[in-house]
Amino acid sequence: MLSRTAENLFWSARYIERADSLARLLEVGYRISLIPNTKSGYINEWESILETSGIKKDYLNKYRNISREKIIFFLLFDKGNPSSITNCIKNARENIRMVRTAVTLEVWNAVNSSFHDLNSNIKQTKSILKELPQIIEWVKKQVNLIRGTILNTQLINDGYDFLILGTYFERADFTARIINVKYFILLPSVNYVGSDVDNFQWSMMLRSISSYRAFKWAYGQEEINYVKIIDFLILNLTCPRSLIFSIEKIDHHLGRLVKFYKQKSIAKNKIKLMYKYFRNLNATKISDQGLHEFLKLFIRDIDLIYREIEKKYFFGL
Repeated sequence: MLSRTAENLFWSARYIERADSLARLLEVGYRISLIPNTKSGYINEWESILETSGIKKDYLNKYRNISREKIIFFLLFDKGNPSSITNCIKNARENIRMVRTAVTLEVWNAVNSSFHDLNSNIKQTKSILKELPQIIEWVKKQVNLIRGTILNTQLINDGYDFLILGTYFERADFTARIINVKYFILLPSVNYVGSDVDNFQWSMMLRSISSYRAFKWAYGQEEINYVKIIDFLILNLTCPRSLIFSIEKIDHHLGRLVKFYKQKSIAKNKIKLMYKYFRNLNATKISDQGLHEFLKLFIRDIDLIYREIEKKYFFGL
C-alpha cells in the first residue's frame, strides 16, 4: 500500500473518532451544567471542555471571553476551528475521497452522506443550546453507522489495519483526556473526592461515554467510586473504551502490519512494552503515582508511538 493511502485511511478513521469524542465531551459539559455547582474551584465546566480538547487558546484568540453558546458553536460548527465536529467530518470525507478505491462503496456513502446531512443541520439550527442533545445523538449515530460499515464491508487487509489504528489512537487519547478533565478540573475541590458529588459526576461521565451500564455489569450494583473508575476505564480489557483495550488493539494491528510487510517496527516494540506495563498495573499503583501525572505521561507516550508510525508508514523513513 502507498504511504499516502495508508495515511489517508488512518486519518479518516481518526477524524471520525474525534467527531464522536467531541460530541461526547460536549455531552459531559451539558450534563454537568445541569448539576448545581459549588462556589469554589473550577466552576465553569464549559471552559474545562476547551481545556480538555486542547483548543482553549484558539478559542480565546477568536472570541476573547468564555461563553457557553460560543463554545458549543466553536466545537460543533466553527469552520475556523480545525477540530470542530464539522471540520472533523469534512476532513474524514476528504481523506476517504482521496483513496476511494481503498474503501468499499458502502463506507464512502456512509461518510459522504454524514457530511451532507451535517451541512443541512447547520442551516436549520436556530437554537444551538436547545438542540444540542439532538445534535450530539445524531453525531454519535452517524459515527456508529460509519464504524459498522467499515467492520462489515472492508476487506481485512493492511488498509483495514490503518483504519482501526486511527480509531484506537484517537480513542486512547480522548479517554485519557476525559478522565483527566473530570478528576483534575470538573471536581470543585479535593475535599469532594469520594463524596456524593464526586460519585455522581463519575456516573455522569460514564453515561456520556456510553459506559454506565457496562460499568454496572462489571461491578454489579456497587457504588461508583474513584478506584473502580480507574480500574474500569484504564485497566479493564472488557471495556471497549478503556486505555488498555485501545493499547491491545493498537498492539494487535501493528503486529499484523509487521507480519504483512515483513519489517520490524519501533512503534510495535514500544506498544508491546506499554501493553506489558499496563497488564502489571493496578488502581492502587496508579493512585500512588497520581492520576493526573499518570494520564499526562500516557498522552505523551501514545503520541510518541504515533510519531514512529508516521515516520515508518507515512513518510517511509
